[in-house]
Amino acid sequence: MPRHIDPELEGRILEAARKLWRNGGEKSLSMRAVAKAAKTNTPAVYRRFRNREEILRALVASYQQEVAEQLKPCRSLQQMAQKYADYALQYSEEHRLMMSGLLARMTTARPNFEMALSRTAEWLGGTPNEHRRLMLAIVSLIDGFVLLKSTGWVRDQDMSALRAGFEKAVDLLVQNESGFRSRA
Repeated sequence: MPRHIDPELEGRILEAARKLWRNGGEKSLSMRAVAKAAKTNTPAVYRRFRNREEILRALVASYQQEVAEQLKPCRSLQQMAQKYADYALQYSEEHRLMMSGLLARMTTARPNFEMALSRTAEWLGGTPNEHRRLMLAIVSLIDGFVLLKSTGWVRDQDMSALRAGFEKAVDLLVQNESGFRSRA
């Protein structure tokens, strides 16, 4: 008798992997744990994903899509920085995966970074590549802001000052964008 193909299984597997990652990070994500959480068996997981890294790639792609949906309606680089920082604070484990060395080992694709470069060129003129230094500075600022908050280094009573400082720093970077332009 032929095997019954469950069209929703891949979605259940990814949702299970998402929950495992969110609750326990990398150490919690094994093929067996994913199968159990998805209410299936390990061979079924392997039929859809060759290995754990394929699951991680699929997770990263879904997280990147979520971020893209947050960034698409933005009308300024400052708004994009704030939206991404908010996402990263709300979904710290997902952000950690997207920013990890693990991701760099699996793919060179940075679709949201490339989208931000293109949008920056639309808003500020020039070519996307001319704004690479500016965008890297802003990404560094976002990641620092998120790290300070997510690690608990900043006390709750200082959070509004941290947020205001972050927003002002992004404004200053954008206002001085010509100093960051790369002509190479």
